Amino acid sequence: MGNGTGPASSSRLSVAVEILPPEEGGEALLIIFDTNAVNLLNPEGPNAEIVRKLRQSGHHRVGMPWMVLEEMAAHQARYYPDKHQRVLNTLAKLQEDLPWELKSSLEPLDLERLLDHWRDAYREIFEVIETSDAVLRRAYQREAMALPPAKRVKDHSEGGRDAAIWFSILEFLQENPDEHVYFVHNNTSDFGDGSSYKYPMDEDVRGLEDRLTMLRDFDQVVSKFTREVSGEKAEEAATQVLASSAVRDGVAEAALGLSTLTGYEGLGEGGSAEWWFAWSAAPEVELLAVTDVRGHAIEGDVWYTAKAKWLLYGLAGDGMESVAGYVACVWETKILFSGEDGMGPTLLTSGDPVPPDADDEPCMKLLHTLKKRVTDFAAAAQRKVLAARTPAEQVVSTRLAATLAGLDLSSAERARQIVEQAGLDSGPLQHIARLAAEQQELMNGPLQRVARQMAADQSAMYKAINAPGIRLAQQAAARMAAAMPQLDLKLPPVHIALPKLDVPGYTYQLRSSDSEAHIDAEKEEQQTTSGSDAPENEPEQE
Repeated sequence: MGNGTGPASSSRLSVAVEILPPEEGGEALLIIFDTNAVNLLNPEGPNAEIVRKLRQSGHHRVGMPWMVLEEMAAHQARYYPDKHQRVLNTLAKLQEDLPWELKSSLEPLDLERLLDHWRDAYREIFEVIETSDAVLRRAYQREAMALPPAKRVKDHSEGGRDAAIWFSILEFLQENPDEHVYFVHNNTSDFGDGSSYKYPMDEDVRGLEDRLTMLRDFDQVVSKFTREVSGEKAEEAATQVLASSAVRDGVAEAALGLSTLTGYEGLGEGGSAEWWFAWSAAPEVELLAVTDVRGHAIEGDVWYTAKAKWLLYGLAGDGMESVAGYVACVWETKILFSGEDGMGPTLLTSGDPVPPDADDEPCMKLLHTLKKRVTDFAAAAQRKVLAARTPAEQVVSTRLAATLAGLDLSSAERARQIVEQAGLDSGPLQHIARLAAEQQELMNGPLQRVARQMAADQSAMYKAINAPGIRLAQQAAARMAAAMPQLDLKLPPVHIALPKLDVPGYTYQLRSSDSEAHIDAEKEEQQTTSGSDAPENEPEQE
């Protein structure tokens, strides 16, 4: 992203907090996290560091049941076996087409090694509350009966792991009568909110209710176990950090996770309302406002929470997975972050994006800045594509020049139309250019140099800025590929046609576009070999 212009407004509320020890002579505290409260936790992120600081303070214990540890490790490793098998399948198919033995290899699947890695990573952060055999038996008995916290779903029951977590907490309370447990989860439908419990959970917890408190998220943990003190520099430090390019990059990445089945309303080109469902690429981001800034001093380190409003602008998709257009919206979030270098922000909570106020002059000024940034980048991408160096590139650029000469980069709407007409959703330049060079046996010729240069250019542009304007570079690449008359468009997919690098342990991952192309190629091959008398719509065989 480009340089920020700073927030349009900021809060006058500025406080800092320090860690809150237990009351003198009071109960010892144990904070227990459920899986959904810390799922896919980054061991190097702010939330993990706050947990470490809470434990290091000596005032609190912070842990998770053994069942939660296993779920956390499983969620990190769940795709490994499938990805490993897909790489093996790809290598096997490649070997079928080679007259020599393939030297590339893949290390054997070692799922337990990966699970142990994540177990160790999370054990370093959390104290693990062991789950006894008696608890496991009781949990799956509860699941068999489909009684809370387990439940019946259609024709089967589930929730044995939730029941194991529940009984682990109760067992801990029974064995540690001087401890008070704060259970952090956002699964109120199964565990409840602590004000009341479903049968038979009400009987399970009888006599322990006063020593069990429910918290719904990590934000409540920070609020509960810190105390506000004077802090005049909190607002200044928070605003400086939030306006930085690193934080805005993090917000843009988080915004890519926005999706809905009902649609969001944004501000389209020309000031009209535009409904969209997801970003097609990371949007441009600027900070609009900062409110409710709080600093949290824990063991000498300062952390901040703040409510931040962001102006987002980028290429969005509609409900049919096609380009809806360039859209602007305002996104309100609550963010946890540190002033330390290299420590990215963590999104604590967020609302749905809403259209910006067209009467808000500072907001509209920022929107104009974002639009200009996208246009400038698109113009730079066009100039780079047209900068021919070799005779082969000059030939292609000459044929491309007539098409690009009339490209109006001042209008985001026009850019969107060009992107759609070029059919850019089919994939990046590398898939076409490298495949063409391999099939035409021009690994050392002009076309291969074009392919390598264009691939390198595109990679460099992605690193420089992940913005909607990159799609204009893809458009130019697609038109460049179309200008090569010798390309055989019926070539097999790239993951089959290209030999892999001979790097032990290398894992090649199929993109969704690769998978679709592979399926289309197989269907076409079946139709070709079936003969001219084969029916056009032969039913698929399972």
